[in-house]
Amino acid sequence: MLKIPAISGEVLGVKVYRGFAKLSDLSRISRPDVYDADSNPTGTQRDLSPKHAREAYEYVRNSEFGYWPEVFLCARDSKAIKFTFKDKASGYGILQIDDSLAERSKRIIISRVDGNHRLYFGDGSVEGYEPIDRIVSFCIAGNIDLKKELIIFRDINNNQRRMNTSHLDKIDARLAGQQTIKKISPALYIAEQLASDEESPFYRLVYEGGARSAGTFIPLRTLKSGIEYMFSRPTKLNALNDVDAQYKTIKNYFLALKRYQPEAWTTPGSYLLLRGAGLWGACFIGAEVIDRTLGQGKYKAEDMLKILKSGKRWDWSNEGDFKGFSGRGGAVRIRDAVVGEFADESGVSVKSLFQKIMADR
Repeated sequence: MLKIPAISGEVLGVKVYRGFAKLSDLSRISRPDVYDADSNPTGTQRDLSPKHAREAYEYVRNSEFGYWPEVFLCARDSKAIKFTFKDKASGYGILQIDDSLAERSKRIIISRVDGNHRLYFGDGSVEGYEPIDRIVSFCIAGNIDLKKELIIFRDINNNQRRMNTSHLDKIDARLAGQQTIKKISPALYIAEQLASDEESPFYRLVYEGGARSAGTFIPLRTLKSGIEYMFSRPTKLNALNDVDAQYKTIKNYFLALKRYQPEAWTTPGSYLLLRGAGLWGACFIGAEVIDRTLGQGKYKAEDMLKILKSGKRWDWSNEGDFKGFSGRGGAVRIRDAVVGEFADESGVSVKSLFQKIMADR
């Protein structure tokens, strides 16, 4: 029998007990009731993401300083828990949990309403995962039926606003500092520099989370992902092997791109170039442009502009050549189309060369 100091109270009409216990104990006494249309149509819980569960386990095991919100459990069997007041005025008392009943029963005695991924590996029952005895907070409800449990599950998940990924990236950068971010996430460092450098074509256009400033429309995470795509294959950009040199080169490319497609900066809402797959496609194209420019022993914006102008004049408007392209796959298609029209130093494009090769019988 587990005996845990706890507080008895009520939250929006739900009788609950709040306290602190070992993660391993909370994991051991509870089980997820995973919904399955065929085998468990009355289940409440979403399917487990093993990756998410592993990440949660590693976090709690390795973090010297960290925090978790409380896990929320539901005692489906009133015999599983008993609360004895020590001070009714404050609600303080001792919560007794029949861990033996909870563990041996074929039924789910205590269900996991919120926190399944955090609890999944915590009891050490899976080979390779030691039990976690660190103390975490919990909240357990009693004497509610399955319908009310479903309502609570829905409301907990439906009322949560997913954290903006750009805001998280900005927090990472603030916590780590520029010199550390340079080492652990060069793409984030470069994206941040593009956002804050007054000479950058993205100055004051990048949304970094929190309150949105007027004029910002490019999410930091989107720009960061684009920079990662620029580094995704071996090129002379990677060979520079210095983040500041890489930044200057990438900034020059975007300066060239702005000169090549100025309308996209003037009226960005009418163009795809600075949004989603369009921006990522431009980044993929940038890797090729930079590679060719550096291969000629050059690196300035005007040198890159010549390469951009050597190909076809594309329509980047919302109804133009790349309408309907989306995601990374769409960005790759944009790159292949644009780069295929670039001329090399001989004045022959890859596309023309391909046609020549195929025409040769």
